[in-house]
Amino acid sequence: MGIGSGFRQASHVEVVEALTRSLCLFGSMALGILLPQGHGYAFLIRHLLMVILFLSLLDLRIDHKTALSPRLGPILAMMMALSGLAAWVGHWFSPDLALVAFLLAMAPTAAAAPVMTEFLQGRVDYVMASVVVTSIFSAIVLPLALPLLSPQSQMGFDLSALVTTLTVILVPLGVAQLLRRLLPMVAEGLLPLKRASFYLWMLALYLATARATFFIEVESDAPLTTLIPIALVSLALCTVNFSLGRWLGGYEWGQEMGQSLGQKNTLFTIWICLTFLTPAIALGPMFYILFQNLYNSYLLAHAARQPG
Repeated sequence: MGIGSGFRQASHVEVVEALTRSLCLFGSMALGILLPQGHGYAFLIRHLLMVILFLSLLDLRIDHKTALSPRLGPILAMMMALSGLAAWVGHWFSPDLALVAFLLAMAPTAAAAPVMTEFLQGRVDYVMASVVVTSIFSAIVLPLALPLLSPQSQMGFDLSALVTTLTVILVPLGVAQLLRRLLPMVAEGLLPLKRASFYLWMLALYLATARATFFIEVESDAPLTTLIPIALVSLALCTVNFSLGRWLGGYEWGQEMGQSLGQKNTLFTIWICLTFLTPAIALGPMFYILFQNLYNSYLLAHAARQPG
């Protein structure tokens, strides 16, 4: 899907497909809870994330004017403000909740957000630019800020974590853009593989859920009741992100800014949690997946009922 694609109304078929995909994602998470034996392969999540990003960005046309749009400034400003405020409030209850809140607020725009925006008749180029800009922004900020919130984390100020996170984002983006510019026929031939990214996403979610389940059942003595506050924080941040984005955008830009600020690349934050923090923190973005998919399914169903 290029940024020049024409807008279209979400059809009933697309609504059913969105609901089916949501159920599949929830099924992957349920499988990880019931069969956590796959936890030992959680190291594959990084590689799966890079492949998913590469496939998602294959047909991305970077518009430098859009990438430098002043309307992207409020998205970055809100990410910083919400992450700081959420972490501060979270510390009233526990350090773990502060980390969950910070990560969810600082997570970049999901690569799937432009697709949702096109279904909802929004400006796809703006949301695509938000994917690139917020991904690079998060990859820089997270490894620098997380040691302040979690001194016991494996992130340090030796910049190795910064290089690692930037590699996960910039390598898929760079390779995809080089293919588009230097070998366009190869890039075009790889486009049908984009459908495989969804199944890779389901596999990554299973591995992440299995790792978190194993951690809770075997490695941690935390009670299951700790899941409730994490779920509530995820629900609150999901509601605030989408609502604030729509409010910032107003009538003209509400759809685009709502998706840019609300639909998050949760797989990236899950990888951050499993690599540098603890699997329990990864439950935050997992719950966020549930809430943002429910909301987007509602938006698609609502759009399908509109005339025209």
